[in-house]
Amino acid sequence: MTLPPSEQPVDKPVAAAIALLAGQGFDATSVEELAEASGMSRSTFFRRFGSKEDVVFADHERILRQVNDRLAESRLEPLAAVADAALLVFEHHVRNRDTSRARYGLLQAVPALRDRELVTSHRYERAFLQYLNERLPQDGRSGYKAVAFAAAVVAVHNAFLRQWLRASPDPADAGDGDQKRAAALAAELRTLAETFRPALLGAAATAQPAPTVVVTVLPGQAGREAIAQAVLDALP
Repeated sequence: MTLPPSEQPVDKPVAAAIALLAGQGFDATSVEELAEASGMSRSTFFRRFGSKEDVVFADHERILRQVNDRLAESRLEPLAAVADAALLVFEHHVRNRDTSRARYGLLQAVPALRDRELVTSHRYERAFLQYLNERLPQDGRSGYKAVAFAAAVVAVHNAFLRQWLRASPDPADAGDGDQKRAAALAAELRTLAETFRPALLGAAATAQPAPTVVVTVLPGQAGREAIAQAVLDALP
């Protein structure tokens, strides 16, 4: 059975390799040292990861597969499904906070890794766009608006993620603080979806206002006219 993303264990070899790279320096760390830190032989390390650059982004490959699986299985409407998948990515980073922050430090120190990160972000955007193109009405309405929505979701997610990564690590923030950040991101993504929904799904798909409910209580056996008048009097 495949565990849900929130319950899957940390990839310990990846975490160990990134911790070593961040502590010792990318250029100063050999593949042999990475293999030893990861608990595997040099040949096994190469078979699994390929290179030092690849191990830095190895868990991105895993989370991207989870994103595609989440989208394929989702029963949410398309825009909400994309927002939900973006939250899954944020959850992954929060769950692996030490590794995510160590990787962020590496990206700031090694320009080539920052370029690789841009490619990785684009892959999420492409996954979202492909899903939207498959699920949105094929009536020519969406056009480039689906491209804009997919890009906007990734941009908002990345802005929240960078803010979290740059914050000073605080063990006390690992509980409620992270949950509040995730809730704030979810709210921003819902607002983004509401902004794009009329253009992508049509006016009929926009959220309708809640119905007005009027409750009135009359003593005894009231007649129809009395009931109608009481309802009118109770209207806001």
